[in-house]
Amino acid sequence: MQTRLAPEYIVAIEENNLDVFSDDYSFVRYFVHSYAGAIGVNWDAISTEVDQTIKYHAHKKNMALTQAQRQIVENMPKVKAGKKTKKRGSSHFQSSISRTSRSLHWSKRRLTPLGWFLIVLVVGGFIVTNAVSSALSANEEKARESERQAELQKKEQETQRLSQQRKETQLEESKTALSLESVSSQPNTVYITSEQAMPWVVQFTVSVPSATKIEIYRGDELVAGDASKEQTSDFSTVLDITEGQTYRLVVSSYNNNAIALNGQSVAVQVPEEKESGVEITLNFGTAAPEESNSYDYYGNGWYDEGTDYSYDQSGDLAYYGYEQ
Repeated sequence: MQTRLAPEYIVAIEENNLDVFSDDYSFVRYFVHSYAGAIGVNWDAISTEVDQTIKYHAHKKNMALTQAQRQIVENMPKVKAGKKTKKRGSSHFQSSISRTSRSLHWSKRRLTPLGWFLIVLVVGGFIVTNAVSSALSANEEKARESERQAELQKKEQETQRLSQQRKETQLEESKTALSLESVSSQPNTVYITSEQAMPWVVQFTVSVPSATKIEIYRGDELVAGDASKEQTSDFSTVLDITEGQTYRLVVSSYNNNAIALNGQSVAVQVPEEKESGVEITLNFGTAAPEESNSYDYYGNGWYDEGTDYSYDQSGDLAYYGYEQ
């Protein structure tokens, strides 16, 4: 897995220097999560510390901004009686005050009530403007945050999709090529062999058109499925067959369920009663026995062509061992 974060930001994260991200901490958690996965660090073990660190830096940044604003207010020029001095680099706000004072012919000793009123009016307007600007900025920040969250969710969904696709590809590549055989004299019994040596990777799939319990046993041990809970969606599980063994697949309420091993269909003898249970015996690592012929019971030599087996038309039963 690779991250798309620039190297300088990776170094900043490793050194716990989040100031390089300015006020935008929203992507830090996402990239730390991705980077932790890339270098093999357990995210669950560090997620709490990461969240606390991000909150700490955000709080410190806000406190610094608040302190700077207070410092600006404290450094604003105060009106003093006496000789007026001109300061270099005066702000636009200070210039406005100066022009207003000159137009009203301020007294050298004190301001007129109208002057004070205008000062209060200008300062109040500045405060209101700043409040409105802050509210607009907050709304814009919320909108940006919503967009970022949507983008992060989209990326997480894409990551999950790619991960699932990779798992499915790996499963397809690891599946064992199987050969399934059955004999008519043994219904619902399957013999499974393969040219590949064990262990085998076998995927069991069962379609579920209606609710049913699905269980897979190795001997008497339940290895997959749930004997106490009905399955309402298609069933799928992967088992490693390490040696030749007999498994049993039990469908409690069979309703034309399609059963397959590694994609190969398993023939099922449908029960006479609708939605009654079906049990399929799966013999892994055992070849199917040859079909038996009922005539073989007598052997090839039971009929001797040189012997006359015709009835005695005279009615003499001595030939058959009977005496009249």
